[in-house]
Amino acid sequence: MYKIYGHKNILELFNKIITSGRISNAYLFVGESGLGKEYMAKYFAMMVNCIKSPKPCLSCNSCVQFISGNHPDIFFIEPEGNSIKVDTLRNTVISNAYVKPYNSYKKIFILKEAEKMTEQAQNSILKTLEEPPLHVLFILTASKMDGLLPTIVSRCETIRFTSESDDVIEDYLINEKNVDASEAKKISSVACGNYGKADLLTDEKYSSVRHKVGDVLCSLASHDKSLRLDSFGFFDENREMMDDIIDIMLSYIRDVMILKFHDEERIINKDMLDKLKVISNDLTGVKLNNIINEIEDLIFNLKSNVNYQMAIEKFLLSI
Repeated sequence: MYKIYGHKNILELFNKIITSGRISNAYLFVGESGLGKEYMAKYFAMMVNCIKSPKPCLSCNSCVQFISGNHPDIFFIEPEGNSIKVDTLRNTVISNAYVKPYNSYKKIFILKEAEKMTEQAQNSILKTLEEPPLHVLFILTASKMDGLLPTIVSRCETIRFTSESDDVIEDYLINEKNVDASEAKKISSVACGNYGKADLLTDEKYSSVRHKVGDVLCSLASHDKSLRLDSFGFFDENREMMDDIIDIMLSYIRDVMILKFHDEERIINKDMLDKLKVISNDLTGVKLNNIINEIEDLIFNLKSNVNYQMAIEKFLLSI
């Protein structure tokens, strides 16, 4: 329970912070989705309120309450839909921040995907971040800082999360996901040091879609528009996974471009090498560039709430 894979430098920093007793009022954990920011935010919160050593002990009253999900002084805030709204922060953060902890050293607020706070929501907690009570600790996690106000970022100590080694991901898959060693090695090479991506690659549905995307890219190389339109059924059946499908397509296109330079060692999707070679032979550099542009247009259209079928059909016909 709460075994940590990787994150060596971050764990060292956590221990240094706890040992010195110099805990800042707010931390911002930044890094791409899937790197374990939320997991480590919870781990750090346990360390802060743990009353034994080494921290977290996982056995004191505070740790047990946290593990059971019943800690009275640790609050979790996450997006509802695509945003964290001002009412959520007023009801959860502002209404509780100035009340002393029930039985803990710190009252801790963990804001997941903090970049999704609306501007109004960010402004609502700015004063609390600027002049926080001594008993309050904020831990914000974000995949990127673009959506955060500079005034929010400046009030936080930033801790950056980076990709782990393939060996760490392999160890994680074997011990936490019960993946056999040979399969774990294949998955870790594709996961690019990302725990979330490794989790996805163990999912049967995701793996099936991932392999099908390779077939779709092969059909996109065809001059026959009717053949390309035949791929619509795939996009229609898997519309709830559209973000994943786009990421997979871009990953494959990236590998195909690398194969144009005959550099097999640098490709990510090594388990798809044979199919990627076929695609590489069928697509010219101009065609690859065209596909990338059309994927970007597709992303824009989907975010702009263009009719799903129209957006996909335009994509398939414009390639």
